[in-house]
Amino acid sequence: MFKYILDDSDVNRLVNVEELVDHMRTIIVDGVEGGRRVSLEYEGSWYASMIAAGHGYFTTKLVGVYPENAKRGLPLVRAVLVAFRAEDGEPVLLMDATAATGWRTAAATAVALQAMGASRGSVVGIIGAGVQATYHALVVDRLLAPAEILVYSRTLAKAEALASRLTEAKVVSLEELLSNSDIVIAATNSKTPVVKGSLLREGAIVASVGAPRPVRELDDKVAERGRCAIVDTMQALEESDDVSKFKDIIELSELLRGRKQCKWGEIRVYKSVGTSIFDHAIALYILNRLTRRNGGREGNGYDRSGGASQALWIH
Repeated sequence: MFKYILDDSDVNRLVNVEELVDHMRTIIVDGVEGGRRVSLEYEGSWYASMIAAGHGYFTTKLVGVYPENAKRGLPLVRAVLVAFRAEDGEPVLLMDATAATGWRTAAATAVALQAMGASRGSVVGIIGAGVQATYHALVVDRLLAPAEILVYSRTLAKAEALASRLTEAKVVSLEELLSNSDIVIAATNSKTPVVKGSLLREGAIVASVGAPRPVRELDDKVAERGRCAIVDTMQALEESDDVSKFKDIIELSELLRGRKQCKWGEIRVYKSVGTSIFDHAIALYILNRLTRRNGGREGNGYDRSGGASQALWIH
């Protein structure tokens, strides 16, 4: 059976933000074999499998988006992630992937923001207050030390709860956020654009990490002003209408490797729809953290009594 079985709290205790972002950049540049996402819809929910291989392991994430959960106070996205040793198929890791998906997406966004020239001490706007918005806010708060974080959500209580967890943050209107942020991160399930290109500062950096269609976060003015967009995977062109109007589209891996460059317009844009490479990266990172705790051995399970990083939010 699996060497390690982890829940979200285990994953949270193991993550160090700076270390994870550096690891994510390395994996994106080095490359792993990532399969195309296979998905289907059933009774209003969306379900997909995401497979990858590299650095001695196969990984698979099974993920679903369940819109009805919003009415029940349950997570919109639920997932599990498994890893097997490539040489013999030994099951090594089984973990709840809700937190893992939040961390890996936010870490990849941080890599993209840095590649697009994001500066420490900027004003960061976070649109949304769900799982993805929370992990993105926590990562940029730690990594970029923003002068201020502006938070907007259609649900005021959620926005206030998120702002209370950050260093320098306040809840604002959407218009105030768009007009005053150097970096805008949209992490919503909105079906109408929440990022209005006409309101953005010149030189603004935008990261859109909302789900594939019917979610739509960027209006056409963003594409007009941005001209070029960075995407985590070219599947974004098939799965999202957010990047259909950009003149040029470049994968993040190609930008990081120096093979292609964006001819930026007035703003810089990154669009993420998720890729199995990111899932593989977080699985490798967690396995590395666990084996380091175990003196270099894979071990026989995760002791929740201690030994991992203690307080998640100070990392």
